[in-house]
Amino acid sequence: MTYGGYAGKLLRVNLSTGVIEQQDTQDYLPDWYGGRAMAARIAWDEIPPGTGAFDPGSPLMILTGPLTGTAAPCSGRTTVCGISSAGYPQEWYSRSSFGGHWGPELKHAGFDGIVITGRASNPVFLKIENRSCTIEDAGKLWGMGIYSAQNMIMERCGRDWRVFAIGPAGENRVRIAIAATETESASGQGGYGAVMGSKNLKAIAVHGTLPLPVAEPDKFLEVCRLVRNEAHASHGWPHEPELDSNKVKKYGQRYQACTQGCAVRCYDARFYTTVPAVLQKGKKLSGQVDCIAGLFPGIEGSFYDWKLGFEAGFEIGQIANDEGLNHWEILVGLVPWLRYLRNDGVINKIDGMKIDLDSPGFWSFLLRGISRREGEFRSALSEGTVRASEILGIGGERLKQLFPAWGYAGHWDGHGDRINYVFFPYWIVSALQWAVDTRDPISSAHGYGQNIMGWSRICSPEHGLSWDRIKEVSSRVYGTETCADPESGYEGKAYPAYWHGQRSVMKDSLTVGDQVFPRIYSRKTEDNFARAGDMDGPSFERHMFTSLTGIQWTDSELNHASERVIQLERALLVRNFNRSRIDDEAVIPYFERTEQQTNPRADSAVGMDGDKFRKVMDEYYDLRGWDRKMGRPTLETMKKFDLAEEAKQLGDKIVEKV
Repeated sequence: MTYGGYAGKLLRVNLSTGVIEQQDTQDYLPDWYGGRAMAARIAWDEIPPGTGAFDPGSPLMILTGPLTGTAAPCSGRTTVCGISSAGYPQEWYSRSSFGGHWGPELKHAGFDGIVITGRASNPVFLKIENRSCTIEDAGKLWGMGIYSAQNMIMERCGRDWRVFAIGPAGENRVRIAIAATETESASGQGGYGAVMGSKNLKAIAVHGTLPLPVAEPDKFLEVCRLVRNEAHASHGWPHEPELDSNKVKKYGQRYQACTQGCAVRCYDARFYTTVPAVLQKGKKLSGQVDCIAGLFPGIEGSFYDWKLGFEAGFEIGQIANDEGLNHWEILVGLVPWLRYLRNDGVINKIDGMKIDLDSPGFWSFLLRGISRREGEFRSALSEGTVRASEILGIGGERLKQLFPAWGYAGHWDGHGDRINYVFFPYWIVSALQWAVDTRDPISSAHGYGQNIMGWSRICSPEHGLSWDRIKEVSSRVYGTETCADPESGYEGKAYPAYWHGQRSVMKDSLTVGDQVFPRIYSRKTEDNFARAGDMDGPSFERHMFTSLTGIQWTDSELNHASERVIQLERALLVRNFNRSRIDDEAVIPYFERTEQQTNPRADSAVGMDGDKFRKVMDEYYDLRGWDRKMGRPTLETMKKFDLAEEAKQLGDKIVEKV
């Protein structure tokens, strides 16, 4: 059967041999239904134990989903998977994603994704158009920033081409290197820019005009219309988005979606057309500011109270983008760590320059030096903050206050990231998500701690819900009020982590926007439970998927297919990296601290009770069908998900049943 929504082909490129092949996407359908799901299947089949991030044979997978490039609202994201160069304490299989228009363009060029292996002998870029691909010389592009590389390729190929590129950081295999398209759409976490650099792959340029099939056109368009209407102007967490009239006049501020097909106005996505440069005198800068990039200017009175100001902060953010460096690592990990060390009297200079976070010159010196591996200290930082601490032999204790696990800085976990509002007991779910993942999980698992805080009047006084209403919504979504009861402690926290695990896979496989989906609550219904027509909010993705593809799965079947991905990813980690419960519990010391984050309802900070958390881990393992001792899928579980043959490869690393 031919399904709607898919371009029909995967592009396979071996840069060592120059061989380019096309594979039928149908080979993976419907079970491995796109994006992250398809990548898990390929990874299991094609990444043997012992493979490192920079090994030529290590596949870099850049995959869209069936909804990408269609009328489905907020559906333009693209998923990147492979061995992560940022992974710690070892490089291991993980994922990232990015928005913009590159993924939809790839679909209309006739490909659902690209699998890249090998290493070119010289710098190259891929040129993809309407079912064809060539390997082009990128010698003149090497050394350029991401913006310049995009512009040069578009001058050569056409202004309507979309380009996904790396900067000097990726070329130099900096472990926190991004790959990006346009001005702010980046595969940020995971260090996949460095993986591209290790393959001598500077960029991938795409252009397409091919149509995509739709199984049920009328039904699909009606579902999309209903979902878009429900989501439109309903997302504005934690407040209604609005432009700054002064910045509109002075800098040309405007709304700009961070992904194709976006139906909402996010509170932190803005484009600026004329910002005077501070370091590059006389130059006017343009670009987008999304998500954590808003921290570059500094926030007065906060943990991030450096004083660059908007214009300098904007310029530094654009420098980080152009160099190809991960904003999250820099702003909530690396720079706070450096400030701690300066304030502790451990260091006051970096490679001869005084640490001055109020100086744009220092920031430029720091970031450009990291991306180019200049100087002993900045070269160490090129390995990521956690590895730098080991290399330099300093800052280990301070590191524990900022980095929960796997080499990533804290994010919506109630401890590290000081601009979030999540408090106990909600960060117990975040801790569990951190424990069982390979990276910062929150960027692909928005929906629990962040959304519950958005529901509440603490974060959104004008639009927030009462705690009683929040518990009612929780009962509809998770099956019990306990999961969102602020007085529930550790009880009811395993199930939301389990439930959002599947939703994370769905978002990265279909693909849809991180923060808009799943649709859990609404300010447009009397009971605040999201619905549109006869569809409940948590089912929106499934209705779009089935009417587009013709794959008539129920909610239960889509959940099952998504959990199969989690089981196979975990099995891969067990087979290739010997992952076990010992690794999962490594997050506990970070969460046992009672620092910074105060419960606004109780006016007290709470640290994790490790013994109680281990019981929550037991509950989570039971829900997943993993044995409690090792935290691994049992043979019984693998068979339940049609993975019996894969289980044989795990041998004595798994047990028969829980």
